[in-house]
Amino acid sequence: MITCFTDILRAGCLQKDTCHVMTDLLSQLKDAKLDSTQCVTTNGRQKFLCFTKTVDSKQWVVAVTDGIDVWSQEFDEEGLEAQRDLSGVASVESFLSRFKNAFSSSDLAISRIGTKITLAIGKGSSAIELDLFEAKAAEKKSELQFLLFNLAENNGQLEKQLSMANQQIEVLKAQKGSGSGLSALADLSPKKGQGQAKPKTTKVGMSVINPSSRKRKAATGVVFE
Repeated sequence: MITCFTDILRAGCLQKDTCHVMTDLLSQLKDAKLDSTQCVTTNGRQKFLCFTKTVDSKQWVVAVTDGIDVWSQEFDEEGLEAQRDLSGVASVESFLSRFKNAFSSSDLAISRIGTKITLAIGKGSSAIELDLFEAKAAEKKSELQFLLFNLAENNGQLEKQLSMANQQIEVLKAQKGSGSGLSALADLSPKKGQGQAKPKTTKVGMSVINPSSRKRKAATGVVFE
């Protein structure tokens, strides 16, 4: 009985640890925005679409398609850690960051050998290389179906965001236009103290006709005492 109870506890702890690992992997991918992303790259004249996705929050899939065939590889927490170590990157966060930067800048290269594709993320000696293997017929259909609907959903979201942004721009233009109109009216209105000529005052002893000269006193003759 004690052994059975201990086994139950161990099983419960293992299940909790597994859930924690899956949640941690998914959160890392979401933080890096790599849970679902796409990028088009070329190999000579041929175009390829590189994309990523998650499967049941347990595995991360990196895939490439030419529109007909699909090549992919799946990573769980341990597999991603092993690939990180093989690539010589210090941490999983740095690995995912370099991955995201390469997808954002289309800094990807593809080489095809037989049924395998090597996807190079980045350039030079520091590039991360992944070997992707051709999917089976049923898997190809599933992957292409996922990609088709995912791209359609992303396109719809982008159109909504663009529409909302245009509406905000129109509102700001209207507000700016009404504000400038009021400012113009305020500038045209007479300001206090402007437009009113102040009466000139004549200093005592100065001539009214010629303000720059003093008045001449009238002659009074000689005064005798």
